[in-house]
Amino acid sequence: MTINGEEKTLTVRRSESLLDALRRASYTSVRHGCKTGDCGACTVLLDGQPIHSCMLPAVQAEGHAITTIEGLSHVAAEKPALPQLHPIQRAFIETGAIQCGYCSPAQMLTAKALLDRNPNPTEEEIRAAMSGVLCRCTGYVKIVKAVERAAAIMRGEEVPPFAPIEATLSPDDSPADLLARWREQKDSIPTMVISPPEIEPLERVGKPQMKVDGVKLALGRPAYTDDIKLEGMLYGALLTSPYAHARIKRIDTTKARELPGVHAVLTYKDIPRVKYASGGQSFPQPPPYDQVSLDDKVRYVGDRVAIVAAETPELARRALRLIEVEYEVLPHVLDPQEAMQDGAPVIHDEPDTEGIYDRQRNIVHHIDVEVGDREAMWAKATHVFEGEYRTSQQQQAHIEPHVCITYWDPDGRLVVRSSTQVPYHIRRMLAPLIGLPIKQIRVIKPRIGGGF
Repeated sequence: MTINGEEKTLTVRRSESLLDALRRASYTSVRHGCKTGDCGACTVLLDGQPIHSCMLPAVQAEGHAITTIEGLSHVAAEKPALPQLHPIQRAFIETGAIQCGYCSPAQMLTAKALLDRNPNPTEEEIRAAMSGVLCRCTGYVKIVKAVERAAAIMRGEEVPPFAPIEATLSPDDSPADLLARWREQKDSIPTMVISPPEIEPLERVGKPQMKVDGVKLALGRPAYTDDIKLEGMLYGALLTSPYAHARIKRIDTTKARELPGVHAVLTYKDIPRVKYASGGQSFPQPPPYDQVSLDDKVRYVGDRVAIVAAETPELARRALRLIEVEYEVLPHVLDPQEAMQDGAPVIHDEPDTEGIYDRQRNIVHHIDVEVGDREAMWAKATHVFEGEYRTSQQQQAHIEPHVCITYWDPDGRLVVRSSTQVPYHIRRMLAPLIGLPIKQIRVIKPRIGGGF
């Protein structure tokens, strides 16, 4: 195949996706997101057309031309300047269309395919073309502006330096009112910087600046946890529970341990039972310490049963299939209101968990917050509204998967490279679980693919 204009030969497995083959060949701009064709972070150009590389077997790319973001500008310099980049890359940097940057290579390649076939697209055509690549951060407004700007540059038009519209609220104004007035003038909301009335305009403070690592992100260079490879690295895989509530009556890992290339198989029988809490990010952590790394009881579908470390991800997954588990399936409920009723199955019935607010009703923690004199404040209010309010569990929809790579450095410290936002919290949690002092653990937080 041809990759970025150069003839390349890749040795791949029959079932290997183009995404995995390209990342194994160090094309780090091709990002692993969902592996189901939904997010589009893995987009590359196949003969000039955007495709989701996670869905295409690598063998089917034979004889075709592949373009990744590394081939968009062919910049070899270690610290390239902005003018050296392709107009699309420059426009994405200048307009602030790159935020976390994880989806940006896919966005830019999709824009390249669009502008190659339509040099002067409308906003609707841009949005339709870009819809195959999800962005967790930008809201798409700046991405649209970047494509419009790049299109003008590629048509040979002179474009002024990019600057957002600056506006100051009047004392009786609200941001919503200001945006509504702009809505009346334009089809879409422009990129704006809105200041409150008490802040006077300044030369630097409050002014947009280009992202300090924008060039690196626009070029698709290694920036995220999984963008490094270590010599001799082992890959971990988890065997998880198919049941919402069960006890492990028997677990046999003999066949998995005997598989060549498997270096470790761990169950609750193989590691110390150390209780920990994953909630909170403060020190000390709030109770209860109600979890262990591996247990003889599972409490939800997907709960950890066994861990395998092997020389390849495929070997690790194969080893999981060789683990034999016999479960005693226990009663369960799936509704939180039912779980808090008398007689509901007790999830944490183990004797070594302390600090659960109401074990028998499955209430782990209770928070009661009062600020000020509520009765006095209510007495002054024109109206008092009372109600019961609920919110569902939220998933932040980051596109980068949870990734962790660990190794020992020359000073005997365990280095943990993790897609986390709380490195010190990770270190505090990990130390007792593996029996190392905190000072012997170093957590590195690279750039992460979608976190606020």
